[in-house]
Amino acid sequence: MAYRLSLKAEDDVTQIYVTGVEMFGVDQAERYHEGLEQIFNFLSDFPFAAVERTELKGLSRVHSYRSHIIIYRLDGRDILIQRVRHASEDWIRQR
Repeated sequence: MAYRLSLKAEDDVTQIYVTGVEMFGVDQAERYHEGLEQIFNFLSDFPFAAVERTELKGLSRVHSYRSHIIIYRLDGRDILIQRVRHASEDWIRQR
């Protein structure tokens, strides 16, 4: 399987990077971004690693990475990463 990012997820990842640079510097933001990419690849290799969340529409799954959560669903032979949100947000309402 491969992974794809929705437009909202692309925006989320960009904002995480920009905020990371502002708060922690380029090196840390780069490491965090690389970690996200590793998790995206892990999820594409093991798409059932996270349990389905029945409170979400579209049979979505949620996997955590440090202080963020990755919301994704199976989409044919790929996974679609729908959002990457901070874990402290009310991400169910903001989806």
